[in-house]
Amino acid sequence: MIPTSILLENSISIFYLKVAEDGAIDYANELFKSYASHIQPTNISHFIYDVDDMKLTKSAMAKAVKSSPFPTSFQCKITQKNGAKRWCSWEVAYGNNQYHLFGIQLFDVISITAHEYEEQQRLLEKIVWIQSHKVRKPLANIIGLVAMIGKDPSAYTEEAQVINMLKESSEELDGVVREITELCHGLKG
Repeated sequence: MIPTSILLENSISIFYLKVAEDGAIDYANELFKSYASHIQPTNISHFIYDVDDMKLTKSAMAKAVKSSPFPTSFQCKITQKNGAKRWCSWEVAYGNNQYHLFGIQLFDVISITAHEYEEQQRLLEKIVWIQSHKVRKPLANIIGLVAMIGKDPSAYTEEAQVINMLKESSEELDGVVREITELCHGLKG
């Protein structure tokens, strides 16, 4: 039989923490250490930032003392390396003058999809704005200049100036197209 402590220490899906009564983290399994390596928490307050979530955590810890050795549960958000908040479901048990916290990340596919959708919509709105405001001006200039040359080329004696203006407008348009392309690459992730 494999001891429970070895399973928890080497779990690939369960966070396991031993926490002192003041919230200090006495032990964290490798999964939690890896997940929280960006903040290297020494206290539960270092990764549970939300005030309401901390109240729930403390309440569950108090209930765990009263119901020992049976666990209580709570859910809270913890911060990921990229700054996003991720919901976790925790069970907390009390024994040997310390808390034992077992946590699992909750993967809400709908929320992830909604977040990605919102990000794509934001980028698309930016692309639309660039196209309607930045692309339209140099493009209108090129169209107008070409129309001027096309109507009566002999009447226009300063062809070098027109060609220079055409060159500048086309370079400006090229820069805008490059900007749009970079944003589109952002959509691809």
